[in-house]
Amino acid sequence: MSLRKAYAATLQWLRIRNGLSQVDLQHQADQAHISRLEAATTTPTIDLSADLAHALGLTPLSLLTLVAAADEGKTARSVLNESMIELMRLGVLDEALPAEPQKIITPQRIAAAERLEAVRKLKAEGLSQAEVCRHLELPRSTVGRLWHVDD
Repeated sequence: MSLRKAYAATLQWLRIRNGLSQVDLQHQADQAHISRLEAATTTPTIDLSADLAHALGLTPLSLLTLVAAADEGKTARSVLNESMIELMRLGVLDEALPAEPQKIITPQRIAAAERLEAVRKLKAEGLSQAEVCRHLELPRSTVGRLWHVDD
């Protein structure tokens, strides 16, 4: 079973089990979108999944657990047990996790900052742009662009 079909089947099963119509979920998405989700012709965003889970009286994790169980043909308990084992093996079961992504400086940005600093240093020493090009083995266009940064 595809994950999209498992999601569709789980959403429909939970909605019917709770005695709700697709229209009852309109505060989360319009009825046509709920219909497409249940027909497995579209996929939800994480935010929509969370909203639908809450509307169905579940946490987002519970909804996704049921989807995973349906996808794998297992019970929710077995899927949760496997998840616990995976998280223990990774050593993150009791670890506090970041709520937002960290700002990561890429190697390219680090190299660019180093080039800029090298150009500034040589400029301060009195070298010409042509001399800086030769010294740092950089293209003339790069040195010319960096030469005028913060001027």
